[in-house]
Amino acid sequence: MVAVLRTAPEFTGRYLELVEEADGDPGTALAMSALAEFVAELAAALDRPGPVLERCLAAVEEVAAMVPDARELVGWAFLDSLTPEETVLLRPWLGPRTTALLDALDEDADADADDLEEGA
Repeated sequence: MVAVLRTAPEFTGRYLELVEEADGDPGTALAMSALAEFVAELAAALDRPGPVLERCLAAVEEVAAMVPDARELVGWAFLDSLTPEETVLLRPWLGPRTTALLDALDEDADADADDLEEGA
């Protein structure tokens, strides 16, 4: 989370609330979910990305590039916390690694839907 807080210091207040609620470290997955909520709020308030939103998405891209469990943290904790509408809105500003993780999640969802149809 240090990279996220360094890149997007505007998220620090929300992160500190998580720390307080958890009586310590809330865990990276929960923090990434909270970052997704923060990003969605920023995106809803703008017709184009502002500098805070851009820094948040840059932080997500940095996590996607540096963390071995990026699929879990960025894919499941961050991207999966966004609504489909929010994902469509944010997609043009996601970095290449984040976009690849989003595409992989979409493929997984399509495969799951196909499996359900075949089982019906």
